[in-house]
Amino acid sequence: MKKTIHTYIILMVCGSSIAFAQTGINTTNPENPLEIATAGENTIIDNTGKIGVGLTDPKVAIDLRAGANGAMAVGMTDQTASEAGAGAIRYNPNPAIGVQGYIEYSDGTEWVAYHPYGKPRIVVIAEKTNNNTYVFEPGGSPIGSYTNGIQNRASTYLTSWTERLDSDSGAPRDNFDPSTGEFVAPRDGVYFATFTFALANNAVNGGGNPGNNQVEAIWEVRNPSNAILQRIKTNNGYPSDVPSNPGSIVGSACTVSVYMNEGDKLRPFAWMNIDFPDGVGRTLLNTGGYNVLTIVEQ
Repeated sequence: MKKTIHTYIILMVCGSSIAFAQTGINTTNPENPLEIATAGENTIIDNTGKIGVGLTDPKVAIDLRAGANGAMAVGMTDQTASEAGAGAIRYNPNPAIGVQGYIEYSDGTEWVAYHPYGKPRIVVIAEKTNNNTYVFEPGGSPIGSYTNGIQNRASTYLTSWTERLDSDSGAPRDNFDPSTGEFVAPRDGVYFATFTFALANNAVNGGGNPGNNQVEAIWEVRNPSNAILQRIKTNNGYPSDVPSNPGSIVGSACTVSVYMNEGDKLRPFAWMNIDFPDGVGRTLLNTGGYNVLTIVEQ
């Protein structure tokens, strides 16, 4: 009797060892540590812990690359990007730039969209409807803030913009600061930018010699340390009959494509030399959409 009991125990141990080696569901001959056979595609876990659906040699943690039926569904979540953690993926069903839904991933801070028809794209649109400016280099007027428009013979930032759009593939962003007019590139790339402004009529009808006058719209690129990398200028003169023509509009526009590294800063400014005393600002034409800027990632 004692011999029979010992034999039974040995058989149980051997049987248990076989069960741990390979487990099959709907199959009597599993070839992997875990294998589930279905009427469609089999699912396996190999001996390195990788999961394969419809294939026997998964290359990554979860491998779905099996013929025409390898799609993966991603659900929605209302978690913040930091709550979900960097590397999480979700489906966003909300329309963006005419698109009915798209995939986003978390970078640990924000949800970043995969644009369905290409790479993510930055778009900034702003309009200026006031006379707030800031002189940032010495010239005809001291460095400082002004509320009477563009200063003569002084590098003048246009400040206090009204932001119409600051977007990355439809998701709101804060790459543009409307209080200063400065845009900070969130990633390396080429950016197309246009900037226009116009002076109010009474700001230019001053007599003198208009042939010597000029108005410049300028885009400036600085690095994160605020060193100037480049300036692109458009120099516009205006007709000699402007002082006697109250219907004339004087202004300038500058359109550029610039390469920016992440963290570089893009900002428009104006410089002019017209027949007015220094220290007297030239007010802007603040109706009709004359003072606008647009920045688009290419």
